[in-house]
Amino acid sequence: MIASALVFIALTGFRYGIGQDYFYTYVPYFDQVRSGFSPHGMEVGYYALNWIVSRFSNDPTPVFLVCSLIFFFCTYSTILRESSCVPMSVFLLFGMSYIFIFMNAMRQMTAVSILFFSLRYIEDRKVVPFLLCVVVASLFHASSLIFCIMYWLLRIRVTLAICCLVPLLVLLLRGPISEFMIWVIGQTSYAGYIGSIFDTGETGPINALMNVIILLFSAVVPWMTKKGYSSRYNLFLICQLLCTAIALITGAIPLAQRVRWLFVLPSVLLIPDALNCIDNKGIRFLTELSIVLLYIIYIYITIGLWNGNGVVPYQSVFFRVS
Repeated sequence: MIASALVFIALTGFRYGIGQDYFYTYVPYFDQVRSGFSPHGMEVGYYALNWIVSRFSNDPTPVFLVCSLIFFFCTYSTILRESSCVPMSVFLLFGMSYIFIFMNAMRQMTAVSILFFSLRYIEDRKVVPFLLCVVVASLFHASSLIFCIMYWLLRIRVTLAICCLVPLLVLLLRGPISEFMIWVIGQTSYAGYIGSIFDTGETGPINALMNVIILLFSAVVPWMTKKGYSSRYNLFLICQLLCTAIALITGAIPLAQRVRWLFVLPSVLLIPDALNCIDNKGIRFLTELSIVLLYIIYIYITIGLWNGNGVVPYQSVFFRVS
């Protein structure tokens, strides 16, 4: 576990030019902070990190390394505490592309990892430490404040019927929902995103389909095996239900994908829990093998062939090509 974490920290913390936002956002921002400017648009926590590093170095690499340490500490500590199959959860961090998303949207995914860590306080019904985690996450990305709803959504008992009906209703009401949300966004400081380059209208059908499949698989397996949904399982399932609903309207609402990312990491716990409900060892092994192979193919296509998130070819700060 420690070895695999160190590999990921080294790959992401010492990367050079990897991720679409590396030179587009993070390096220019660091240079501005180092030059004595206080640029707007970044949360105070991320600004403070850049300011501290800039006092000691002209190289932004320590910023990437600190974010990597936070991301993998929070994800690994939560996986070790919560996962019913630790190796599968660690594989899913890679297979579900979350590590590659982190190398692009580093600031938000650092915040998302802190929200992932906060799940323990939702389960234990400790509202103060939970809200403290949300506040700390919001210092890196303000959208983290939306995650506050999870503490109270746990009171909803998810059923198989809900998991089937909600995606169907979202699809049927996609137009009115989109119009209402765009109106809400139009009343906020994010109104500039409407009609911008981020408002592309792309629906991401593969992403939406994958979320639907994960939701239905996770809802059906405990129902078929008569295991039911524990409070902990219910929490993870609510996160996946939100991910699926948002994925189905992504493209119709500017930056909806960014909201979906707030709830994605619990899926690395949900899938192993669903697999754990299968008592027949042969069927469970074949299902696990199928999931692993499908995600390897997914990464090969989206990262290897399409260069999703701009993470290949890989370069390290130690062996970079000028």
